[in-house]
Amino acid sequence: MVITIFKGYMIFIVVLMIVYASRHLIFAHNRLFGRQRIYYNDLYSSRMPFISVLIPMHNEEQVLHFVLESLLACDYDRDRLEIIPINDNSTDRTKELLEEYHKKYEFIRPLHRDTPDRGKPAGLNDAMAVAKGQVIIVFDADYRPAKDMLRQLAVAFEDPEMGAVMGRVIPFNTNKNLLTRLINLERSGGYQVDQQARYNLRTIPQYGGTVGGFRKDIMLEMGGFRTEVLAEDTDLTYRLYTNGWKVIYANSAECYEE
Repeated sequence: MVITIFKGYMIFIVVLMIVYASRHLIFAHNRLFGRQRIYYNDLYSSRMPFISVLIPMHNEEQVLHFVLESLLACDYDRDRLEIIPINDNSTDRTKELLEEYHKKYEFIRPLHRDTPDRGKPAGLNDAMAVAKGQVIIVFDADYRPAKDMLRQLAVAFEDPEMGAVMGRVIPFNTNKNLLTRLINLERSGGYQVDQQARYNLRTIPQYGGTVGGFRKDIMLEMGGFRTEVLAEDTDLTYRLYTNGWKVIYANSAECYEE
């Protein structure tokens, strides 16, 4: 009986892997030979939306200056921008360093959390409650947005049907060791092939929880992020899609990660 169950399980796994491999083969063929769907690269607006950039952080003293300095270098009107680093129960110098940035730049407004409900979904909910922006853009703390990143993401929301947009993640320390090379391969397959092919084929590109943006009012109407869900990004993707909002992928919106 045990052997029969084990054999059935193994057959199921093999079939599942074949289906998954076939899916990726179709996506790869689309990227190589199919018609590529363009993003809103050529769309220009003289008045970009007010955006709130949220950066969840927990003990990020080693990397937080990279993401903040990259955002400060972005070509986005500072009168229409606020940056909210979310210091989530950090025990290192994260709070102290964020307050130093706040003294230099008024639009960098740290949110310090010392509460039992830890985690990214809870932190994002608290930050959205005080965010001024119509559009929320999220970066993890170890990311370095390109100079045009904010404009690339924000311009998508000129489309009134847009619910969320996802940019492309690129490792910048790919030659450090074997692990970083493998991660670079995974990122290339996951974004350049998988996400773009899904966008081309008009299926559902995924909002990935970082390097992306969404409309704040929609998220608040849906009750915010559900803290009991581990994959809050996938949850948001399907909630937007099932409520009739577009979720799209911006391959040209590049952000670098460590």
